[in-house]
Amino acid sequence: MKSVIYFLVIILVGALLGDFIGKALAMGFPQGSIHDLFATQLARGIKPTELDLGIIDLTFGCMFKFNITGVIGILLAAFLSRAVFTK
Repeated sequence: MKSVIYFLVIILVGALLGDFIGKALAMGFPQGSIHDLFATQLARGIKPTELDLGIIDLTFGCMFKFNITGVIGILLAAFLSRAVFTK
């Protein structure tokens, strides 16, 4: 169980850092192919669906948004965590 949580934290941290870096890089480049490389996202998942039961509204859905720097961030976080935490 501990390794599953560790794995999910590494993926989350890497994706967040990669996304942040990608957005910063996209703002730094003018419109063009380099800007599009960092700004393009691939969104997959279940779009939000609402269920109205009268006294309660439930919303279900889950979307994953990937871009190239997010994937690079995940790989970099995995590599760094392995290098730091391996004895």
